[in-house]
Amino acid sequence: MNEELVRLMEDLDHSKEIASEYSISSKINRATENDQSPKAIAERIAFGFCEEYLDKPNGWGTYFGPMMVWVGDDGKAYESPSIALVTKETIEHWRSRSQETNNPLMKARYAGLIWDLSEAAVDEKPDYRIAIDYVNALLDVTDNDLCEHPTEAITKITRAFKVASALNNRELAERCVESAIKLEDRIAEDDKAGLWGFCFELFVLGKYRNLSEAQEQNLVDDLESRLTRVSKEHSPWVCESAAIPLATYYRSKGMNDDVARVIGVVGNCFEDTCDGLAPIQVSSWLQHVHDIYISFNMIENAELVSKKISEVGPSVVESMQEFSHSMEIPKEKLEAYLASMTEGGLHKTLSRIAAQFIPKKGQVEQQVLDLAKNHPLTYLFTKTLQDHKGRPVATIGGIEEDLEGNVIHQLSQNMNIDSFFLRHSFNKASEVYGFDDQELTEYIFQSPIFEESKKNLIHTGIQAYLAENYISAIHILVPQAEAAIRTLVELMGGATLRKNRQGGLQLRMFDDLLRDERVEDCFGTDSSFYFRMLLTDQRGWNMRNDVCHGISPVGAFNYSTADRIMHVVLCLAQVRENNA
Repeated sequence: MNEELVRLMEDLDHSKEIASEYSISSKINRATENDQSPKAIAERIAFGFCEEYLDKPNGWGTYFGPMMVWVGDDGKAYESPSIALVTKETIEHWRSRSQETNNPLMKARYAGLIWDLSEAAVDEKPDYRIAIDYVNALLDVTDNDLCEHPTEAITKITRAFKVASALNNRELAERCVESAIKLEDRIAEDDKAGLWGFCFELFVLGKYRNLSEAQEQNLVDDLESRLTRVSKEHSPWVCESAAIPLATYYRSKGMNDDVARVIGVVGNCFEDTCDGLAPIQVSSWLQHVHDIYISFNMIENAELVSKKISEVGPSVVESMQEFSHSMEIPKEKLEAYLASMTEGGLHKTLSRIAAQFIPKKGQVEQQVLDLAKNHPLTYLFTKTLQDHKGRPVATIGGIEEDLEGNVIHQLSQNMNIDSFFLRHSFNKASEVYGFDDQELTEYIFQSPIFEESKKNLIHTGIQAYLAENYISAIHILVPQAEAAIRTLVELMGGATLRKNRQGGLQLRMFDDLLRDERVEDCFGTDSSFYFRMLLTDQRGWNMRNDVCHGISPVGAFNYSTADRIMHVVLCLAQVRENNA
């Protein structure tokens, strides 16, 4: 090690000041900026790892993990610090340092890395005594309040308890319990939910078998007292932080009256706080309360809240702002595009339109990922989708946990733009070939998945579409598209019936049919995904469900919606019998 690093280590080794691994890392990085010796690297990476990495993706299956992970321009994944830098020499250096230093924070880090990374990095199991040193150092850090932030102390004591429990060292684990309870007593503040309740979760809900009855009851009583206080003076979210663990505990004990009591407290707290809030926020909070009631089987309470959600719906719609975007398309470019779409005869034109307006799922997915990269905050939070009455119909999570939902949402927006080109393509085809309803019907019925018995019905739907009677066209053609998919599944040897609760058989749901592997085998991934998004997914257009259940407002029966169902019919019409 260079002289500057040696002096720094001497200072740190004898320091008992409040600090963090991050602050230590910063000092070491400055002292080893140009030092690539093995000892300098060992010190640099020791304080560069982050804790609590077990549940993160692309990890090493260890508690410690890289501070940063990224994908380079070459498409490869990189991480810093990398576990590849941890060698036997590194482990040995950390072992020596863990014995030399008198700084509890540093001792805990060295011992913790040895215990956690030895097997993953160099395929050697560490001596269990290093784990005991690790826990004792963490207890020293916690008991002497050496962390810069209280949340860091919670992390330390939680780790200490879990390691001690894994060692089956009862004495050490009980010391961790006592230390954690004292820590919570010191740092807890009612309005800061993250600084209390961790003992209850770790020992009571975690069912630590050596927790005494007195300790358990004290933790329950403490959380009950906190619930009483925060329900009157603080945010409903703080109230929830006390109520949910208590309700979970009471449910495990079969104490249903207490479950209803504490969940009722948090429900009332949310509802009372809704007064004076914006309608969209009220709707969101009530949805959250509804979810809480359902999760604890309080059905009557959930039904009452659902009525309030419906009541606030119109106000939500009124409070929404409309955003629009316009773009200019040169006339000559549009005409050239339409000419290319309609060349080669009517049948080729209809087949081309069917193929052209099937969205490519992979392209939309990449579009979402690019947008998330450029506008990350937009894709971090959950979106709530609401219908024309302001009722919540679906939620879309952040991009990491709900990529498909974000893809469907983006595709819905893309299709609103594509509607312009689809409309002009249909109009241009009609202008060039002058087809009528009979000719279009005959083209569609070249496909075997349209039953001959439905021909007059579909003909009537096409007549209505060409006459711009979109209400009739949509109501007729949407169910016929479902019937065609059902026929396809039957022709390909699939089942279209399922058992019902009355002991008989009923037709499979449309969304279930669209997810049948035979549909994807026939149409491909892009088309089957498109059909679901357009017809049966509440995160998308959901046309079939909204139309057939009488949900769609009259404004939804427009040319854009009609064009889309006509496009689906054309896609289905591409299925032909194989005479080979």
